[in-house]
Amino acid sequence: MKKITNSIYDIIAFSNGIIYTRKTVLENGSVKVNFYGYDIKRMQNTPVTKSVYLLNKFGPEYKKISEQLGDYVSCDADITADKHTIVVYETGETGIFSSDGDMIWSCDINYHGCEVNGVAVDGNQFWSVVPDKNCIVSYSIAHKKFSMRIGSLESPSFNHPVSISRYDSDLYVCNTESCKIRKISLKDFSVSDYKSFDEPVYKYLRSCGKEIFVLESGVYI
Repeated sequence: MKKITNSIYDIIAFSNGIIYTRKTVLENGSVKVNFYGYDIKRMQNTPVTKSVYLLNKFGPEYKKISEQLGDYVSCDADITADKHTIVVYETGETGIFSSDGDMIWSCDINYHGCEVNGVAVDGNQFWSVVPDKNCIVSYSIAHKKFSMRIGSLESPSFNHPVSISRYDSDLYVCNTESCKIRKISLKDFSVSDYKSFDEPVYKYLRSCGKEIFVLESGVYI
């Protein structure tokens, strides 16, 4: 693996590679966000703007959505087939925005008293992780309720899962305590090991035919 950078705050894929952010707390208490790009095809840093980051995270109506959110960095986001944007914060605060950028629903989601985190769209539902319950759950967009759970505190499926992503018909869940990425088939919901590391893994994504891993020591391709 090739190391790209040290620890980051947020990371997303875009057409040429990845965009990542860092947050700095200034002396007056305000927070400054810096945006960085990495061109995977050229294997070199590339300049990016805030607008490019927001467009690739929230879709075409990024300006309207980000203005309503305020904090557009601390959340995870995914876009449905009908161009709705779903946003989930680590606190479980969740919002759904229309294709026009209007907020059509918001709620603090928790699963048996525990916060959910992350979002991976799957048809008319989305998947999130529940770190304190060692499980992942699907949430019905139409019915606004949980529809399935995989894993539990008594099950070895997950060990403090912190993020989730979907590629094709598989989900990928990063676990910090087992230092593993586990793969879940959406065809039969079987769970298997995908990657193992010697340190906690926080996020997994793909771009330009490459795999990107966010580990405790930094970001790697």
